[in-house]
Amino acid sequence: MKNLCVFGLLLLFFQSCTLSASQEASLNSAKTSFVKSKNEGLVLSYVAFTLPEVVAFYKNQSDSSFQKRFDLSSINAEVYLMDGNVKEVVSKGMNIHVKYDFQNSQSEENTREMIFALSNNDGKSWYFAEGEDYFNTNIIPEGKRLINRE
Repeated sequence: MKNLCVFGLLLLFFQSCTLSASQEASLNSAKTSFVKSKNEGLVLSYVAFTLPEVVAFYKNQSDSSFQKRFDLSSINAEVYLMDGNVKEVVSKGMNIHVKYDFQNSQSEENTREMIFALSNNDGKSWYFAEGEDYFNTNIIPEGKRLINRE
């Protein structure tokens, strides 16, 4: 009986940390479009895939803050983000947050970049926030953030 309870709890834990096939397909499509827009310097598409709270935060700062934050002109013709790996998936109700770790191919040290995918409709649609924005409490309050800083 004890083993059955432990198995049930483990199953519940792993089930809550995985995505269904349709959620995964939707996320993969959105992630591909987001990465393509950033890599190719497509500003309008990049802004469209960015979490609306992030866009609003910089727009409310000033036009120059908004332009500086979403300026992709420094990205050259090479691929910028590549090899995105899922590091963590957390869901609570209809909200799902996914932490990605991408390689930044334009930095001299090949640094990694954290990008978060967020859905508030059970994975039907996705928006993205970069690490600095995801952990900015003025954009996403701590209580609404499902993934903690390492």
